[in-house]
Amino acid sequence: MKKLILALTCAGPLLAALLLPTFAKATVGEPAFAKATVGEPAFAKATVGEPAFAKATVGEPAFAKAVDKPAGEPAPAVVAPAPAVIAPAAAAPAAAAAQRVEAPFKPQISYGDQVLAEDTVWRGEVLVQGAVTVAAQATLTVEPGTVVRFKKSEGRNATLLVQGRIVAAGTKEDPVRFTSSFATSAAGDWLGITLLGSEKKNVLENCRIDGAQTGLEALFSNLTLKGVRAERCAVGMRFQDALVQMEAGGASDCDAGLVFANSEATLRSLNLIGNRVGISAQKSSLYLQDGSLAMNRSALSCDGCRVKLAGGAVLDNGRGVTLLESEGSISGMKLARNSDYGISLTTSRVRVEGNLITGNGTQGMLVFDGAGVAWGNIISGNSGYDVYNAGTEEFRAPNNFWGESGPRIFDNGGRGKVGVVPQLKTAPNGN
Repeated sequence: MKKLILALTCAGPLLAALLLPTFAKATVGEPAFAKATVGEPAFAKATVGEPAFAKATVGEPAFAKAVDKPAGEPAPAVVAPAPAVIAPAAAAPAAAAAQRVEAPFKPQISYGDQVLAEDTVWRGEVLVQGAVTVAAQATLTVEPGTVVRFKKSEGRNATLLVQGRIVAAGTKEDPVRFTSSFATSAAGDWLGITLLGSEKKNVLENCRIDGAQTGLEALFSNLTLKGVRAERCAVGMRFQDALVQMEAGGASDCDAGLVFANSEATLRSLNLIGNRVGISAQKSSLYLQDGSLAMNRSALSCDGCRVKLAGGAVLDNGRGVTLLESEGSISGMKLARNSDYGISLTTSRVRVEGNLITGNGTQGMLVFDGAGVAWGNIISGNSGYDVYNAGTEEFRAPNNFWGESGPRIFDNGGRGKVGVVPQLKTAPNGN
């Protein structure tokens, strides 16, 4: 017996390495939202576009029979997931310059450390080798097709700081690019674009930002983004005390795609694919409509937020939607094939209505109290349980369709129950 224990103890790190899920890097090109092409994670086959379950199959789930845990049976240990908190990133070391090739580049104009005190227009190819600041009284206009490359030089980080106004309006055919001086960019090649206290009408349309520490950061600023994507950044975009309108675009291959703190954001038709964290928000108001969050380790995590999630899909992630001390609604969404749970609610007054929650790896829904409620959903075919109540309060889930074999739930009569009566006999329309 002692030898067996010793062998298992020594094998621990190896077993952990084998069991730890690996998340493949997504390769995302031009953001064709209808048919995004991405890599394939280890835990699920990547299908981003029309999900395989668009025509819901709600027959018998993987479990032959609905299971209610009897009163008195101890619940398996479940710990409330901590929301993904993304602090302002420290400078990440870029890939070794000796192994990388500079992009062929003939700039029309180049800048070191400089203040743009008057209205300025950038076109063609522009090189930034220091900190360029747009003064409060000035507007920087970046024309379609312009490529702005940022090159870190000795003792100077390349960055663009906007205290006035920026208008970078590319087109789908000729987007504006903010990128590094290398042929292939890597996170941390340059610092990024920062809007500081700019309450003017800042506009970025059809822009690509890649290889930055923080691609776009807005502090106490107002801005409108349309078709703006961040790729290969430590943080794709970060908003603090900001008012944001964002349509299309998104983030891919970043440690964190979008980060919000004390901000108000309206987000429509975004694609967040292949990030460690798709969206992270604290003490913010988020309206997310018809977006796609796929193949992120954590799709969406909110702490102390007001949320309205309407339409769209949360597919093939590690964790799905994680809400802590938040309120709002989740409706009309498809939450499927996430290797962990579809939705987790902790101390969150959230209405979950009209969603398809299926094929998730541990639970369809993981709840820790009775603050939320779920009705009018299809909740079926999730591994583990369709609903798992890890708290002591009753969670109400009436008028849902649980598949032909009924609900597979975990509750404990001595702790918190899951109230599933009445149950829908057929799948609700629209799911």
